Amino acid sequence: MAQKQPGKKEKARLPLIGAYSNRGSSPYKDQRFVNAFPETRKVEQLDNTRIYINKRPGLVELANVTTDAQGRGLAHFYNHFYAIIGDKVWQTTNSGGSPTVKITLPSSTGPCGMVQANSSTLGDYLFIVDGTVGWIIKSDGTATQITDADFPTPHAPSPVFLDGYVFVAKGSDVYNCDLDNPLSWSPDQYLSAEQFPDPVVALARQNNQIVVFGVSSIEFFYDAANASGSPLSRNDAAIIQMGIAAPHAVFQNEQFCAYVGQSESGGRAVWVIEGFKPRKVSDEFIERIIDADTDIQTAVGYGFRTVGHLFLLLNLKQQDRTLVYDFDEKLWHEWSTATIPTSNPIVHHAFGYDHIADNESGKVYLLSSTTGDIYYLSPDEYTDEGNPIVVEVRTNKYDMDTLNRKFGASARIIGDSYDDPNTVSLSWSDDDYQTWSNSYPINISDGFPTKARLGAWRRRAWRLVHTQNAPLRLESLEVIYEEGIS
Repeated sequence: MAQKQPGKKEKARLPLIGAYSNRGSSPYKDQRFVNAFPETRKVEQLDNTRIYINKRPGLVELANVTTDAQGRGLAHFYNHFYAIIGDKVWQTTNSGGSPTVKITLPSSTGPCGMVQANSSTLGDYLFIVDGTVGWIIKSDGTATQITDADFPTPHAPSPVFLDGYVFVAKGSDVYNCDLDNPLSWSPDQYLSAEQFPDPVVALARQNNQIVVFGVSSIEFFYDAANASGSPLSRNDAAIIQMGIAAPHAVFQNEQFCAYVGQSESGGRAVWVIEGFKPRKVSDEFIERIIDADTDIQTAVGYGFRTVGHLFLLLNLKQQDRTLVYDFDEKLWHEWSTATIPTSNPIVHHAFGYDHIADNESGKVYLLSSTTGDIYYLSPDEYTDEGNPIVVEVRTNKYDMDTLNRKFGASARIIGDSYDDPNTVSLSWSDDDYQTWSNSYPINISDGFPTKARLGAWRRRAWRLVHTQNAPLRLESLEVIYEEGIS
C-alpha cells in the first residue's frame, strides 16, 4: 500500500452515518446521530452504494384537545380519534375538531390499552382498559363500561382481540370475554401460562397466535375452539425461555413482534419474533444504553412507517433519551425534542410522544406525553410545530491511521444543495469529546460549502449541527490535510 508523504496534501471522506460505537451509556461521548435517519441508495452506473443521513419529519398539530395532562393512549376508530389524556377519554374528528369527553377513568396516570374488535351482535367496537376498569365504544360513539363482577382487575393494560374474543392478562392467567360479548366475562373463561412460574405482564398478537409475555418466558396460544374454559390452547413447540423487560414497549404488526427482552443470564436486548423464532436487532453498544436504564418498566415503545422506512421507537424515560431502529437499514439513531442547541455539549431530551394511531391517510398521528395535543408527522415539515428540530451528527475520533499530527487545510460538507441559504454548523473535539471548538456556520447551498484553516490534531471527532427550518440530506465530510512527521 502506498505510504503517505509528510507535507503532501491528503484527502479523506468521513462518513456521517454508521453503527453506534459508544463505550458506555453517556450521551456526550462517541459517535451519535440525533434527529437524522440513514438511507442507502444503490448507484447502478457506478456499481457502488451511497449512504445519506436525512433530517427526520417534523410535527404538525392536528388538535389541541385539552389542557396539559399525561397522554396515555391514542386510537383511530370510525372517523374519530380517541385520546386518553389524564383521567379522560376524548373523542375528536379526523380534522381535530369537536373534542368531547366520552369516558372518565378512575386513574389519571400510566399507559392504557386500546384495541379494535368486532362482534356479531355489537358490530365493530373499541375496547379500552386502564389497568383496573374496562370500557367499549361502539361505532356510533356510544360508550359503555364493563360492570361484570368477573371482569379481571387489576390487569395488564394490553388487551388483544382474536376470533370474537377479547383477552386480558391478570397475574399468571389470561382471561377472555364470552364469545362476541365484551361486556360479559365468565369465571371459568381463563387459562394459566404455567410453563414458567412468572407473572404475565403483556399480551400481543402475531398472526393467529396470542403472544403471552412473562417476566422470564414467552408462550404462544392459538384458538382451539375448546368446548369449555378458555378457547385457547398452548403451542408447546414455540415456548421461548426469555421474558420481557419493558411491557409498554411492544410493537406488533402483520409480520413480527418486537420487544425489549431479558433472561436469567442478565442484560437486556431488543428482539424481534419472526414466526416463533426470536432474532436480536440490538448490538452491544445499544444494549449498554438500555442496560443503564434504572427503571426499564417505564420505557414506552411503538413502531410506525414514514418516509418509506419502518421504525421502532423506544422512549427510555429514566435516561431522557429515545432510541430508534430502522428495520430497512438495520441501523440505530435517535430522536429528540426540546433540545438545547446552544449548550456545549448539546443537551437532547427524549421524544415527547408515547402513543400513535393511523387513520389510513398515510400519516402517523402522535399524542403528546404532556400537553394534551395530537400531532402528525410530515415529511414536508422541518420543525416541531415551529420549534427547531436539532440535528446533531457526531463522528468517531479519526486519526487517518497515524498518531502523527495532522494540519487541516479545509473541510467540505458533501450533501444536497438548496435554493435558499441552508446552514450547518461545524465544530470539532481533539480531547476525546471533553471540549468542543467554536461552531462555524457553513452554507451548504453555496457551490463550495467549506471551512478553511482547521488547526492541528492527532485524533479528532467532528460534529455537524442543523437547526434551520429547512430540509437536510448529507453524505460525508471531506477533509483536506497534511500529515506531520511526528
